[in-house]
Amino acid sequence: MDDKDIPHLIIDHNEQIDFPRIPEITRLMISGGKGNPYEPLNLTANYVAMMNFNVPTVGFCLGHEFIAVLYQAKVKRLPEYQNKKQRLILTDMDDPIFSGIAQPEFVIQKKHQFHIPTCPKDFKIIAHSEVCPVEIIRHVEKPIYGFQGHPGVSGKDGLLMMSNFLKMCGLEGAA
Repeated sequence: MDDKDIPHLIIDHNEQIDFPRIPEITRLMISGGKGNPYEPLNLTANYVAMMNFNVPTVGFCLGHEFIAVLYQAKVKRLPEYQNKKQRLILTDMDDPIFSGIAQPEFVIQKKHQFHIPTCPKDFKIIAHSEVCPVEIIRHVEKPIYGFQGHPGVSGKDGLLMMSNFLKMCGLEGAA
């Protein structure tokens, strides 16, 4: 199955969501991008979607930072821009996002200037690195994940994590 087989709608963070046109949102992926949640970006569409739909959600890079800010965490600038692969330590191997991953370490592609120094309220840290203490987070009650890096371009284990998220969305065999 490729992404053309999965019904989807791409909404730019600057677009207004036309809720009457959208019958139902069943999952939400918030991509990365330049900047940080405090800059003059129009993240209204993301805020509205997160607050109005209780669906499996994942954020990458800026999307991860956006989720953290929504849950009252801070975002800070790192001393240097991260544009490399970085080793993460997975701290909750029983989490379903890590299903099928054999080792508690994972190398993820990073491309960011900002990070979350402390875990947001109602979340737990499930991976960290030497550079970022909050690499991957999960809401304690809801299927909401945040990745500081980009698992989709980080090899076999990253693709497995993406596949696991799609399974949480009811999309077996989607990846």
